[in-house]
Amino acid sequence: MKLTNKSRIPKVSIVIRTKNEEQWIEQCLIKISKQSYNNYEIIIVDNKSKDSTLSKISKFKVKLVKVNKFFPGDALNRGIKKSTGDIIVCLSAHCIPENNDWLMKLVQNFKDEKVAGVYGRQLPLAYSSDFDKRDLYTFFGLEKRIQKKDTFFHNANSAFMRSTWKKFPFNPELTNIEDRIWGQEVINAGLNIVYEPKSCVYHHHGIHQDANEDRARKIVK
Repeated sequence: MKLTNKSRIPKVSIVIRTKNEEQWIEQCLIKISKQSYNNYEIIIVDNKSKDSTLSKISKFKVKLVKVNKFFPGDALNRGIKKSTGDIIVCLSAHCIPENNDWLMKLVQNFKDEKVAGVYGRQLPLAYSSDFDKRDLYTFFGLEKRIQKKDTFFHNANSAFMRSTWKKFPFNPELTNIEDRIWGQEVINAGLNIVYEPKSCVYHHHGIHQDANEDRARKIVK
């Protein structure tokens, strides 16, 4: 996959799920607009936001999909169905790309047909809790790796080919960790997952959301 010729670079569809994200969404979209990789579209999947999220979104060129009942995998599937890109990128609304090459570094890993998905690094903010800082620094290190057995995958900052998603859509009925289940499915099918630390975002609450016991219980279940 050549990424040097503008006329030939694959189109990317960035799917962002939102619910009351007024604090973050504008910063997120501004940072996307500054990316060096510029052949992309943005699809917002909103779950009945009551704050100024939709007002802030209206300032940008995006496709808007509204859902009344939220399941993470279902929301992603709905957004992807409205998209047109060859590569799908999932980005949390409260994740802010750390630099202007975030998107390029994420999607350049699909030269290998064995790669099912790529996920990037997540960094805490200065005011993130110590629990979240610990988790993010532990899970998202500086060394790139190809996962052939490890099924960990994280849709706060991830990418996969549309052709792969057609074979492995997200489970629409799961209440959480749809990304981990998806990772298990593609690894079981003999494909690989890439962790790309150079594709980096700031994520204020971390993967365990400040040691939230209810979330931990659901993940264990």
